[in-house]
Amino acid sequence: MTAASAFSATLSSPALAAAPEMQPRPEGTRRSVALLATAYAVSFSFLASVLRVQHGFPLDDSYIHQTIARNLAERGTLGFIRGQRSSGATSLLWTVLQAANYRVLGGVDPVWYNLALSYFCLMAIGPLLFLLARRDGLSKRICWVLALAPALMGNFLWLGLIGMEHLLFVVFSLAAIYWWFSPVPRGQASSEAQMLMYAHTQIRTGSQAEPEIRTWKSALLAGSAAGLLVITRPEAVVFAPLLLAASLLAKTRRSVRDGAILLGPWGGMLAVFFGANLWTSGSLMPVTLKGRSWLYFHRSGGAHSLYSMVRFCGAWIQRLPRQFSLRYTHQIDSLRDIRAATALFGLTMVVLALLGAWSLLRRRPLRLTVLLVWAAVHFTIYLFTFPSGGHGGRYQPLTLMLFFPLLFLGLLFALTKLLHTERAWIFGGVCAVLAVAGLMSLRTWRTVTLVGIRHINDTHGKIALFMRDHVPVTSRFAAFDIGRVSFDWGGQVIDLGGLVDPTYFHYLAEGRVPDYLLLRRVQFVLLPSMGMEAVGFQTMGTAQKIAEFCSPTEDWLIGFRYTIHATQCQELYELPERQ
Repeated sequence: MTAASAFSATLSSPALAAAPEMQPRPEGTRRSVALLATAYAVSFSFLASVLRVQHGFPLDDSYIHQTIARNLAERGTLGFIRGQRSSGATSLLWTVLQAANYRVLGGVDPVWYNLALSYFCLMAIGPLLFLLARRDGLSKRICWVLALAPALMGNFLWLGLIGMEHLLFVVFSLAAIYWWFSPVPRGQASSEAQMLMYAHTQIRTGSQAEPEIRTWKSALLAGSAAGLLVITRPEAVVFAPLLLAASLLAKTRRSVRDGAILLGPWGGMLAVFFGANLWTSGSLMPVTLKGRSWLYFHRSGGAHSLYSMVRFCGAWIQRLPRQFSLRYTHQIDSLRDIRAATALFGLTMVVLALLGAWSLLRRRPLRLTVLLVWAAVHFTIYLFTFPSGGHGGRYQPLTLMLFFPLLFLGLLFALTKLLHTERAWIFGGVCAVLAVAGLMSLRTWRTVTLVGIRHINDTHGKIALFMRDHVPVTSRFAAFDIGRVSFDWGGQVIDLGGLVDPTYFHYLAEGRVPDYLLLRRVQFVLLPSMGMEAVGFQTMGTAQKIAEFCSPTEDWLIGFRYTIHATQCQELYELPERQ
């Protein structure tokens, strides 16, 4: 049986539709929510403490959002270049939230502003996971582990320090699932309070009719969350139909009216999403990844080749050991270059996580099943469109969030079956293993974050400061990494990474970048180390290098292997004058 058919069978199971709803007492729920929110805040604070040593974002791309948001706030134009609409940001909602900082708050330091947003998101994620698990009828101790485990995964918490939209994507996904599946099937009370009200009405009126459960409010909330999800990340265009299909398979008795209410806000935001893309770049979908897709995959047969997809899965196997140690800085670049220890460690964790998913599905939890389906669909979307398993895993936040909970369930299931017992000491032992692994993960990713921020500050940041003193803001300047320099320098930056100008892609793919530079009358060029050979800049001939900033190899290698932040050096060239 395939994974897809297993998910389908689970959703359509009669046992799933009839699964008992857990309605914990309000005071117990509030206490659990408060404790989980506190736990996430404490865990994230440990990772965020690196900002006292190195201040900034650990990725250059983070600053692209800031440049576009600042332009939107100051000029009212959605674009990377001031006063000119263009692509460059895949998240419309995140751009608006960042622009609010400059428009409403007067431009608070974007690092602290995004840190506050991340605290809000993380302190919502844990409680939402707990509520989903409790409504699915899982035991309280399992609910606690499932909800708390992501707070121990350093790579997942790292998403809160990069100034991007991925945690918000997780929040809206969880909220939409929670609200859409909040009513219970007809004939069951959705809460103790509803049952008491129903009983009182029965006594007073003598009616024997089933209680009416109002569902339009939860449908509206779910649709709103699904709609906001669309303008948070483009791959979410499939999410609302997925919710609708899941409810039909699980026979949750949602009415046609509820389905229309769900699709209404989602459809409205879908129109906004398509309209914004057409307005900025003349395309229904964002074009920001077109150039990067060519750069990353043109040597492996393209983004849709089987080899690229196999590499994508292999990259995830390599990523899993990197959750716990800084030792895994080597890279497996081909199927013949298998490092036995890394591969065995990664494959073992993959097997345990899949076993954990299977053990969870066997419990028939409706909401968590839908969450697993959505994570699998999301993974598949990237597998077929942009199969890059690196970049800190930031394109797969659901996978990162679910890894530790599923790893716990898989290990618990394996030990229970091997020892033929379900005694409490096994559960406690697995919790202890998870706690130790979590401490290792948090410590590892605190260092990864620290060296990542330091690398961006020492290369992109120093180049921007150098340009303030030596390159007039009126100069025609082009760069491959456009984030930090565009935010700090003050002049206009011509993008050479294929994120902003759709017409540039053809020059890049055909090896005619020098022609593009000549066409745009570029005077200065900022390139990553070895950028000349990598993307065809070597034909610039008499270009003169006027500045170069690099990071120490050891620090750079950790950040690059774990998050692919940028190359080791940034090199600034002055081009000869041309008539």
